[in-house]
Order: sequence, then C-alpha cells, then structure tokens
Amino acid sequence: MLHAQPTPASATGRWTQSSSGKELVLVPRIKLQPNVGVSYGTSLGGTAGYGSPTRTAIVTEPVLMQVTRSMTLEVEGDGRFVWKIVKRYAEKEGCSMTTTQVKQGRVAEEGGKAHFAIEGGTERFVSSCGREGSSDLARTSEQYAVQLGGGRLVLQSGATRWTFFRS
Repeated sequence: MLHAQPTPASATGRWTQSSSGKELVLVPRIKLQPNVGVSYGTSLGGTAGYGSPTRTAIVTEPVLMQVTRSMTLEVEGDGRFVWKIVKRYAEKEGCSMTTTQVKQGRVAEEGGKAHFAIEGGTERFVSSCGREGSSDLARTSEQYAVQLGGGRLVLQSGATRWTFFRS
C-alpha cells in the first residue's frame, strides 16, 4: 500500500516517449566453461580416465546493443496507470527481436519521487525469425525522481533518464 500523495492532477493523461541508443540487453549465449569437479569416468573412446575439461553451457548475459524504445504511460486521476514499453533490437544476423512489456498499477508522488506500485502486467517477445513467448509480470515497485512541467514528464533513476511528452 502506498503512503505517498496521489499523483498531481497535471500528471494525469497520456504521455509518450521514443528513443534510440545503446542499452544492456539480456541475451542467451553458448559458452564453453571449465568443467569444475571433473570426476573419473569413461571417455567416449572406451578408455578409463578423466572427462572433458570443458562443458557447453547456455548462459544469459547482458550485452550492450543498439535499441529502439517507445513508451506510452497513461495516468488516471486516481493514480492508476498503464505503462507500455516496446523495445526492438537485432537478435542475430538477419533477425530482430521485439519485446513488449505492459505494467499496470498505481503511481503516487512524494518528495519529488514517483513511486510506481506495479500490481501486474505482461511481457511478450516476438522474433522476426519465428520465436515468441510471453509471461506475467510479478508485483514489484519502481521509484524515479520526477520533473513535471511544460508538457514534459521526466523520470530518472541512476543513469536512466526518460523524457515523456504529453500526447
């Protein structure tokens, strides 16, 4: 439950943002890793001895990539919000990935900070090479320093800074 003040009336409405730049994207990679704890066993050739010193593993790691982002933030007078985030980036040679995240919940303002209580939502990905999937978002919260005025809404957290315009 939020103990902050409701969002200012000037924050209600529909806000949009679009940008393109380098962002960290979680990407699955195939890696050779040391086979820690190699035990005595039989090799494929039929002789007794230690196994391979490496193993193949699929790991998910952050990679700096060129990302095109567009967002729509709709805030109602009672503080309810829907925040839609669409990101596009090159998945691999000849394939692009589009992820769409829709967050829903309540936003409140306190001391120059916007507190987003995310009550649910969905995340969906579609690859131009045929892969797709979706999942539900867990309940969580996000906090941003907020500046509001002149038809602009700026949300900032650490190095992240998004400027939304009233639409």
